[in-house]
Amino acid sequence: MGLFKELVLLPLAPVRGTAWVAEQITEEAERRLYDEESIKREMLQLEIEADEGLLGEKERAAKEDELLDRLAISRQRQAEELEMVSLDEEVPGGG
Repeated sequence: MGLFKELVLLPLAPVRGTAWVAEQITEEAERRLYDEESIKREMLQLEIEADEGLLGEKERAAKEDELLDRLAISRQRQAEELEMVSLDEEVPGGG
């Protein structure tokens, strides 16, 4: 039965492969977008640009808000990952 299923789904292999590649690209883009070190570097660069007068106050505030939102999401994701790891490590009742 498994072989028959694979033969039937064979024409969809390129679509499944493309979907997998798209998932990998999305995951990497999100990882980079919510990388805490990257966000901190962007905050520092924002501060430098503001000090040099390259940004107006409104533009600086808007970019700062966006970076703080990304940082909050990054930390929330980290907390969720830690929670999942701790749940995985729990051993069901031993006795």
